[in-house]
Amino acid sequence: MNLFIASELNWEEKGFKLRQDTKFPQQPGTSLVVTAATPVAMPIRLRVPGWLATAPVVKVNGKAVDASAEPGSYLTLARTWKTGDRVEVELPMHLSMESLPDDRSLQAFLYGPVVLAADLGPAPPRRARAEGAPPQARPQFEAPTFTATGDASSWIKPADGPLAFHTTGQAKDYPLVPLNSIFDKQYLVYLKVT
Repeated sequence: MNLFIASELNWEEKGFKLRQDTKFPQQPGTSLVVTAATPVAMPIRLRVPGWLATAPVVKVNGKAVDASAEPGSYLTLARTWKTGDRVEVELPMHLSMESLPDDRSLQAFLYGPVVLAADLGPAPPRRARAEGAPPQARPQFEAPTFTATGDASSWIKPADGPLAFHTTGQAKDYPLVPLNSIFDKQYLVYLKVT
């Protein structure tokens, strides 16, 4: 399994189905449910992403599996699978930061694999221009600067709702939300942090 997305594998030749039930990334985990015409001996490999906060917790039929794998590799579950077998995987996420290589003060923040963006509010209205008229200058935009010491979790805190955060202790605090959830708003992915 490479992707944590609701899906189903139907391997007709083996009489084997594997259904993935998940609400990832809103919920940090996934589960797999087996349907097999007859018991099937085979390995199932689970991707262990590099962004995990700690090792994943894996359970088969409610019992913790004593196995591990390095981040960026696969955890192999080899057994005989039968209908009703269930694999549950907890994927603990944490807040992390990535700087631009040529300017360490420009930083992007992620929660697990989710890129966060500072929601700066509504976008200015677009003005229609007459055909042939020169383009109008865009209003000047002053990007905020953030002041921080320590790691990101000292000034970026969880907010209400899944995958929602906010800055604290700044001249003006901003919500940080998944980049893919922002529409018709001004936003920043790389924040200037001094």
